[in-house]
Amino acid sequence: MIRLSTGQNNEQIHRFQKQMNRMVVGQETASHTIADSLSRLVAGIQDSERPLLTMMFTGPTGVGKTETVRCLAETIFGDRRAFTRINCQEFSAHYNISKLLGSPPGYVGGEIRPQLAQENLDKHHVKSIENGSGMISEVDSHLHRMYPVDSEKKMSIILFDEIEKAHPKMWNTLLGILEDGHLVLANNEEVNFTNAIIILTTNVGSNIISEELTQSHIGFSSGIDSEKMDRDIEEAVQREAKKVFPMEFLNRFDNIIPFNTLKHDHLCKILDNQISRVHYRALTSNEPFLIEVSSRAKEELVKQGTDPEYGARPLNRVIETNVVTPVSRYICSEQIRRGDLVMIDFIDNEFVFMKEPGVDWETDPRPHSNISKPQWTKTDLGINDDGGEKEEIAIEASKVLAYSGDFE
Repeated sequence: MIRLSTGQNNEQIHRFQKQMNRMVVGQETASHTIADSLSRLVAGIQDSERPLLTMMFTGPTGVGKTETVRCLAETIFGDRRAFTRINCQEFSAHYNISKLLGSPPGYVGGEIRPQLAQENLDKHHVKSIENGSGMISEVDSHLHRMYPVDSEKKMSIILFDEIEKAHPKMWNTLLGILEDGHLVLANNEEVNFTNAIIILTTNVGSNIISEELTQSHIGFSSGIDSEKMDRDIEEAVQREAKKVFPMEFLNRFDNIIPFNTLKHDHLCKILDNQISRVHYRALTSNEPFLIEVSSRAKEELVKQGTDPEYGARPLNRVIETNVVTPVSRYICSEQIRRGDLVMIDFIDNEFVFMKEPGVDWETDPRPHSNISKPQWTKTDLGINDDGGEKEEIAIEASKVLAYSGDFE
């Protein structure tokens, strides 16, 4: 007999978990739980009469719940937008449910395909196969063997965002989907959800979370206090969820996964991610240039962008206001040109922008006009770089993925 090791993991699962820990900062417990759930899916031992996975994400706003769905879509289909998102705020009235299920033939809207029509769910799988992107198209992956190219089965990811804002009639509709994996539309077409990952997010208990965060000064509290507060918030959210949703509804999920509040260290890591995205935008603009942000400027950005009640969203707005907007003005006034290195610092209570000019593109004899953007970062930076420091910045920035989006 050979004893099996719990430390080993599938390469694709490991890739997803690594990607999620990089993009969804501060949610290691959620990452581990979702990776375990994904392992059951990849192993092919899930219940064939129910959806592949059913999960509910709970916790404060702005901590990465929707971002996790994007990360999952990017892993499986190679596109972070490859999922069907149902914004539950649009279904607060019972008569709006027809947008999901369609209208019977002969009624107003009967000719419009409903959001939950089978082809709408399957289109991301089809596109992934056509583009050869994502885990689903990797020949050596378990998912590819489960869903070969010639198979009629198509995998999908469906997000019901902020489910507590939907009319209870939608909850009743979901009961059947979560339990039986099938749904009959208004035109009598049957939709198969047994190949779907279904995820619901909720901000239920947000008033309790807000009170707890306001009292705790979470961004600067000790680790022990933070852990206790996260446990208190999780228990409070669970109590509120039981008050809002019927127990038979909550019992339908494979996992109910709490997302923690973001601490100061998490916001610093998120800032680095956000700055990398801004740098990528600078490198892929019509007149590419380099950006470097000092540690003092980063600390001030985090300070201004810390609002425990709203997670990482304020930080993104602070970056747009204090970095992207001023840089945009300098580009429009032609103070920043192709090949410049823009350095951002925080001096005397204000953000200061400086630059080291690049090569003079009008007088320099080299044929820069024939250099493509990727080549610009690798072979001909278009900047004066005697010590090689700027080249290091450019090479590091060129590794940043084309990644954008808000934290949800």
